[in-house]
Amino acid sequence: MTTLSSGERDRLDTALRDIAGAAGIDPAGAVLLRYTMNAVYKLPAASLVLRIAPAANRSTVHRVTKIAHRLAELGLPTVRLAPGLEQPIETPDWTATAWTYLPQIPGQRHRQAELAHPLLAFHSLNDLGFPLPQWDPISRAQSRLETAAAARGDQLIYLQTWAASQVRLDLSDLVGWLRKRALSVRGAAASAEWRLPTSVIHGDAHAGNLLTDMHGQSVLCDLDSVSTGPPEWDLVPAAHGVERFGDPREQYDELSAAYGFDLLSSPTWPTLRSIRELQIVTSVIGGLTGRPDVADELAHRLRSLIAGDTDTWHRYR
Repeated sequence: MTTLSSGERDRLDTALRDIAGAAGIDPAGAVLLRYTMNAVYKLPAASLVLRIAPAANRSTVHRVTKIAHRLAELGLPTVRLAPGLEQPIETPDWTATAWTYLPQIPGQRHRQAELAHPLLAFHSLNDLGFPLPQWDPISRAQSRLETAAAARGDQLIYLQTWAASQVRLDLSDLVGWLRKRALSVRGAAASAEWRLPTSVIHGDAHAGNLLTDMHGQSVLCDLDSVSTGPPEWDLVPAAHGVERFGDPREQYDELSAAYGFDLLSSPTWPTLRSIRELQIVTSVIGGLTGRPDVADELAHRLRSLIAGDTDTWHRYR
């Protein structure tokens, strides 16, 4: 689990208590599983998993709730919202969803090939019967960058100090470089000719978002990025894992064989890699305060990207 400052830990503990109180859930024994953009808590006593986000993300959480209900109706291999609760769960400062807790085998690591079945199920759909966002990770990256660029007060001071000491650039120069990078990547994406037909996509399909359900089937969680777009995008994390995170190539090869498409051999791969890396280096830039491990690793990724090297990146814990 990533290191948090005492202040950030207290802030998340308050969010957990507030959300649990609003839902009538006992938060006793809650365990923080993950914290990148959402705080994900396991509540074993209540057989729930809570995904908590700031109130500014209400529209996303409402959309995810609707998508989750529809995917369940269609029988897709995804996690299920917890029954018997009014969702989303909301307070003035926070918004959350509650999911049925799926106990996992300790130390279990899903193989990339297990993504093939749920992804093929997603990609068989042209729509969900209601409008979905159009795939546009570049705009999301630009929005997050501009949010960070608009920081004020203590957050601005923190970002300026972090950029100068760890990225080795003034914050304004770093923001300028990323803005130019985003424009370049957008141009490449606009001219790309995708090899697979547009469909419903998961949007963040990696083995870390797989769980095993009560029937032993691999199912996808984290539905925040479900949209309509090129299915190739759902193969990007596995391909990028090989090239940037040092993941075993044989696992990627198993996935491409099971899915029936080799992204690393596709002419669209360089463009998709650039989009993925822009997405990754902007995803947490506005929320580094109180998270030293995340700040250190993001600085490493940015130095690497700016230098144009192939250094290995490390996943956030």
